Amino acid sequence: MRTLHLADQDSRDAYIRYVAVRPSAPPERVAAGRPISLRRFIAAGEANTLKALQQQYGDKLGESLLNSDPEVDFELVGKPIERTSTVYLDNKQQVLRFAPDVVEVILDPSGKETDRREPIDRLPNIAEQLPIRFTKTRLNRNAAVRRFVFTRTLQLWHNDGLTYEYLFDIAKELHHSDEMVMVAGGERLKDPLIFQLNGLPWRAFLEGRINSIGYCLLLHLSNLELKALPT
Repeated sequence: MRTLHLADQDSRDAYIRYVAVRPSAPPERVAAGRPISLRRFIAAGEANTLKALQQQYGDKLGESLLNSDPEVDFELVGKPIERTSTVYLDNKQQVLRFAPDVVEVILDPSGKETDRREPIDRLPNIAEQLPIRFTKTRLNRNAAVRRFVFTRTLQLWHNDGLTYEYLFDIAKELHHSDEMVMVAGGERLKDPLIFQLNGLPWRAFLEGRINSIGYCLLLHLSNLELKALPT
């Protein structure tokens, strides 16, 4: 189990363990009583790409496609692919012998490029001396799942009686209010959560559930917000 440093709305803090919540296995896909498996096959060779055919046939490409099917390499197409290796190509489709320099491209909300820079290391911030804390953002649970896409969920675990009471109190308050509270890092509570070096930044929301035998405190993570299309 990994650890995060959490402070509640009353500034009580504790180091809490967490585990990833695994989704249930999807239904098995079957056809004619037999399980379906996915396979990969070669669709085209280097000489059969659209760019290569355009260079070879020029304006007569359409006529050639109708008459001789040059886009199909009968010796290659349809062969199964078992193992693959990643290679990097330059703009001339030549194999790079050394890994390229990585450039971070900054985009605005509309997708327009605004800046380019060398990548900046993002350090994890979930188990620092300064804990992640509750923000003032609280959303009804039904509203939250319609506003954000939650792609990961973590379950917080207690490791002794004190942390049990601590987490139970948080879960109880959120359960009765039917709300999810956003948690964030940094002095001003504006930093997203980063779980590992250069990991994705996540918006995080705590959800609590209780019943007669215990509690469940879930940390839902999202990096995608749903917005209505402009009118």
